[in-house]
Amino acid sequence: MVSPKNPGQRISIRGRRAGVGCHPQSSVGGGFGKRYDESMEEWAMRTSILAGPIVATLLVWAILASSAAAQGVGAIGGTVSDTSGAALPGVSVSLSNPGVIGGDQSSVTDERGAYQFTRLVPGSYSIRASLQGFRSALQDKVVVNSDTTTRVDLRLEIGALEETITVSGQSPLLDTTQTLKQTVMTRDTLDVLPSRSDVWAIGRAAPAVVMNKYDVGGSEMFSQSFPQIYGSTDNERAYTIDGMDVTWAGGEGFVISYLDAHMFQEVNLQTASGAAESAKGGLITNMVTKTGSNRFLGSYSFSGGGENTSWDNLSGQTLADLLAAVPLRARLANPDLVPSAKTLGIFDNSVSVSGPIMRDKLWFATTASIASLAQYRVGSYNLDGSRAQDENLMRNISTKVSWQARRASQLHMLYNFNNKGQFNRTENTAPITDFIDGNATIHQVINSNIVQAKWTSVLRHDLLFDASGSYLHGDEHGRPQDAVEPGSIPTFDSVRREHTVAPPNFLHRPASRVNILSSLTFHTGSHDLKAGYQFMYRKASDTWTGVISPYAPFGFRRVLRNGLPDSVNTYNSPTTFVMYSHDHAGFIQDRWTPTKKLTLNLGLRLESTYAWEPALCQEETLFIAARCFGKIEGAPSLVMPSPRFGVIYDVTGDGKTAIKLTVNRYNQPIGVNYLQLINPVRLTNDTRLWTDGNHDFVPQLDELGPSTGFNLGTTNRFADDLKWPSAVEYSIGVQRSLPYEMVAGVTYINRRRGDEIGSKNLAVPTNTYIPLTVTEVSSGAVVTVYNQAPALRGKFDVLYGNYPEMDTEFNGVDITLNKRLSHRWMMMGSASFGKSTGDIYGSSFDLNDPNNSFRRGLIGNEVPFSLKIFGLYQLPYNIQFSGTVQHFTGFPELTTVLVSSNTVALTRVTQRVTYEPRGTTRLPDVNMADISVRKAFSNGRYSIEPIMDVFNVTNGSAIRARSTQLGPSYGVASDVVRGRIIKFGVNVRF
Repeated sequence: MVSPKNPGQRISIRGRRAGVGCHPQSSVGGGFGKRYDESMEEWAMRTSILAGPIVATLLVWAILASSAAAQGVGAIGGTVSDTSGAALPGVSVSLSNPGVIGGDQSSVTDERGAYQFTRLVPGSYSIRASLQGFRSALQDKVVVNSDTTTRVDLRLEIGALEETITVSGQSPLLDTTQTLKQTVMTRDTLDVLPSRSDVWAIGRAAPAVVMNKYDVGGSEMFSQSFPQIYGSTDNERAYTIDGMDVTWAGGEGFVISYLDAHMFQEVNLQTASGAAESAKGGLITNMVTKTGSNRFLGSYSFSGGGENTSWDNLSGQTLADLLAAVPLRARLANPDLVPSAKTLGIFDNSVSVSGPIMRDKLWFATTASIASLAQYRVGSYNLDGSRAQDENLMRNISTKVSWQARRASQLHMLYNFNNKGQFNRTENTAPITDFIDGNATIHQVINSNIVQAKWTSVLRHDLLFDASGSYLHGDEHGRPQDAVEPGSIPTFDSVRREHTVAPPNFLHRPASRVNILSSLTFHTGSHDLKAGYQFMYRKASDTWTGVISPYAPFGFRRVLRNGLPDSVNTYNSPTTFVMYSHDHAGFIQDRWTPTKKLTLNLGLRLESTYAWEPALCQEETLFIAARCFGKIEGAPSLVMPSPRFGVIYDVTGDGKTAIKLTVNRYNQPIGVNYLQLINPVRLTNDTRLWTDGNHDFVPQLDELGPSTGFNLGTTNRFADDLKWPSAVEYSIGVQRSLPYEMVAGVTYINRRRGDEIGSKNLAVPTNTYIPLTVTEVSSGAVVTVYNQAPALRGKFDVLYGNYPEMDTEFNGVDITLNKRLSHRWMMMGSASFGKSTGDIYGSSFDLNDPNNSFRRGLIGNEVPFSLKIFGLYQLPYNIQFSGTVQHFTGFPELTTVLVSSNTVALTRVTQRVTYEPRGTTRLPDVNMADISVRKAFSNGRYSIEPIMDVFNVTNGSAIRARSTQLGPSYGVASDVVRGRIIKFGVNVRF
């Protein structure tokens, strides 16, 4: 059976060409069903071969680039005055941190008495100011964090030059030079956080950041979380290492490298008010790597727990719901089956070593780690009656080399390799609200390599040059489980929401990203100017193959309705495609201080994006005809400015009270995302009615009805006047330094996303749908379903354009209170309030389809209130106690009804209908508490620190997913927050 050719064709059909892949074989199929097992020797051989040419290429880029945006470093600035407060020009100011690259510098104050040291590696420094006729002033323990200017104002008293006044106390927490809203987690803070296993566990501590899932002691570290902030989209977030983007090339806002948190000196979580050198306006997680010094330093860290240190937390109605959701076949196989949210074993080992290769010239820092996790998958079981498990293994190694080429020039080079095996991955199969049998998961293996180089040079005292480049390549394989037999039929029950037997398709997904960054920074008088150029290149490829079903290699899935035959999904696999895109951007920004109290952050960014896809072919299958397609270019091709504006007013002029106002525009990242919409061979499927005439539960080709049509990218197009979607952010806030080294702040944020992309199927206008009021059989719900006119079956002409009804708005307030470690304690606290509204479906849901009702509503993981507190207290006898407390309002839910052929005959066989506005019901609120207790034993050169961490102290079992489809399983919990676990560990430093 071959499906009819798709109407609405917009790309010419060509014959097969040599080298254009209507591929007879696929790289995905090789080695399927085999457990992944790769030795360290194989890693070393492959990565050493790869690293050489990449490093050489990056060095050429760094030399040829005209200038690069450098993040991951900080600055110290301030003024020097006499006892009357008058500015002192010509004062010699020296910076000291012996043995650290760039740690010894000197400067002279200008006519305003101002000085500044830039491009400083995060750490602790000393500042000395000297002038003939005055006593010298010295301030120790000046803490520098990345992307922050630490203010140090010194006052000189009349006296002999050789006399020195040492200023007590640390540098202020309040930055009055920039509007960037950020949370900085230093290495000292990261080491004492109870949840410190990955960047998402760390990010949960930042104000207003909401993750899509809740981590208990590292339970989510092998599957990335999706943080949201102030109504931003997934595409707007970024992950950077020392300022260079390491986001996955196949989709903006996601990662393919699962990085070891132990390799970072600090993690900087930037949430709003980014400068012009930053392209994105969502959460930017900038990870600053460790840098070697003249001292040999080393550390070993271990943390782990198992089944004997974890607790079950299921009882009452939650346990009853989970028991009710156990498939009948599993209950019959094991009548004593009991759901569990226990962790079976979680272990994390890491070792770091740093020091000099050549003292005062060349340094290194190396980190290696291995982590494993085994746990029960809550709400999922194998059909043999056993509980489904989630097994994972991850290995990382990174090395950074730093070279002081000249007194005023530095070169940093980094290599990182990551291998991750997630052996029972469900995300490629179905949403968390569905039941997924162990065989219906995939065996995922990811290998990724990152190579970076950064050159910094002070051309003269007021001019700084940066050049940097990075290369990221990641390779993902999704393979069948060992127990899956060839010829098995992937199965989905649309009423019970059960996925069994096997997934319908498997994948191979390599992707590469290249960044080249450059900048010049010019400091003069009241201006701190920076101008630069940025280039980004992406290549992303997918190969999908249905290697399991009786119709292999063609993708195929059997669909049941409460255990009875209903329909089948047929796919256009096997299919392979590769997508490319590049971005160019130029920016200029100025930090202008016209008066002592007023600072302006002014910036303008001009960027372009361009995406393309080479000529390729759709292979002929049983279900779709073979076709070849020409090259796609400029999908899209856009150019757009992005202005940034910020004002900081130092109310009293002493850096203790600041009012900050910002208005910023961000162009939403595109990459290859839009190209995917018109990709002519993207993975897709149709639906066909299945009449099981011989009652053998095996779909035969002559038992299938007509196809609903394959919505391939060939039937999609962009509007001629397509605009670049944007996000405009407004904020106003006040920050105040308080006694005991505390800073309090209140910020209001309004964020509007405009020119959002939506779609309309022009071949099926709204007025052609036929309204039918029916009583849905499985749920008894009376709903109005809109049936597509039979004459328009399989018709597609989808126009993607800017539709006002897709735009969104966020309004919210953050209240923060932070205290630096002093008087034996520290604290970070925040309370966030907000509401985000817009289109609840997304760009791929047809605006012409009236079944997509209640479109305007709460979007994303909208949380109207969240509370976060992290604290540390130093007890006597070198005992430290730390803990976190978090509260989140439950996520909004969307209640739907699935109307199938047992209720009414429909053109599209089945139709999902939204029953009520999103957020009418919510998941229960979530309260989390974690604690950590440790004691240090030290003899000066070595220290040993035993640790006990307790996660989910109260053993709470808040529901984090449940069925929202009306019917027999409606409201039944399918996942809960994991039970309490105690992990024991040790830190060794030398």
